[in-house]
Amino acid sequence: MRKIGLFLVAICLLQLTDLKAQKNSESSFAFGIPTNKVGIGFGNLHQFSGIRINIMDKHVNQINGINITFWNHKENTEAVVNGLSVGMIPSAGRLNGVNIGGLGLSAHESINGLNIAGLGLGAGENIDGISIAGLGLGSGGQINGIAVAGLGLGSGTDMNGVIVGGLGVGSGKDINGIVIAGLGLGAGSDIRGIAIGGLGMGAGRDIRGITLAGLGLGAGRDISGLTFSGIGIGAGRNLSGIQIAGIGIGGGKQVKGISIAGIGIGAGEEIKGIQIATAIIRSEGKISGISIVPGYLKADKYKGLSFSGYSRTSEMTGISIALFNYTEKLKGIQVGLLNYAGNNRKGSRWWPILNIH
Repeated sequence: MRKIGLFLVAICLLQLTDLKAQKNSESSFAFGIPTNKVGIGFGNLHQFSGIRINIMDKHVNQINGINITFWNHKENTEAVVNGLSVGMIPSAGRLNGVNIGGLGLSAHESINGLNIAGLGLGAGENIDGISIAGLGLGSGGQINGIAVAGLGLGSGTDMNGVIVGGLGVGSGKDINGIVIAGLGLGAGSDIRGIAIGGLGMGAGRDIRGITLAGLGLGAGRDISGLTFSGIGIGAGRNLSGIQIAGIGIGGGKQVKGISIAGIGIGAGEEIKGIQIATAIIRSEGKISGISIVPGYLKADKYKGLSFSGYSRTSEMTGISIALFNYTEKLKGIQVGLLNYAGNNRKGSRWWPILNIH
């Protein structure tokens, strides 16, 4: 064993002295046992199957088996390595199999399989499989499978699978699966599945599934499913499902389902379902269902059962229980200290305790 170790050290030293002489041809010290194509190889063998040991890969075509490379060279972007790739920064056009980098892993195209890097891991196109990086992990294309990074993860297009980022996670397009970010989480298009953002979460289009954000959560279009936020939830168009926010919930068009907010709930066109807030529930259009707000309830048209401090509507259909009720058109019952129904006869529009039309 000692003789073998000394032999390997001698080979490495010979390679180090010959690195400057390595061009497009194989190093003069590159050889394989029993051949330069198969077996055990030493040096910059461009195409080899078996166990290969080299200081720096350059202009490699394809390696199948175990490839041990101690450093990265920028002129190795066409290489394909299949099997076990080990080194400080293993790099190739495509890395397939088990890839382990003491500092990092990089691929001009893709990295596939079990991928572990001490600091960073990156590919120009896709990263597929189980990928773990001490600091950052990034892909110009997709990240698929299980991906974990100590600080952040980013992809140019989609993320699919189980994604965990110590600080942030960001995707140029969709995020699908289970994703957890210590601080922020964002997608250029959609977020679908189970998503947790320590501080905030945002999607350019839709958010669907079970989502939780420590502070704020927003989508350019729709949010649907079970949604929690420490401060606010907002959607450019529609909110549906169950929404719970520490302060406010708002939809550009509709809010539907069960909505619970510490302060207020609002929508541009319609609120529908069960709404609970402390200060205000307001829609520029309709509200229907059951509304509970000790403060202010405001809608153009209301249909259902409401409990509020002050209810003001253009049209009220159902039962409104409030300290003060005011509506231009009543189709139902008002219960409160003072009640106004504009469509009752003169002299019976204002009533204490109970008003009926």
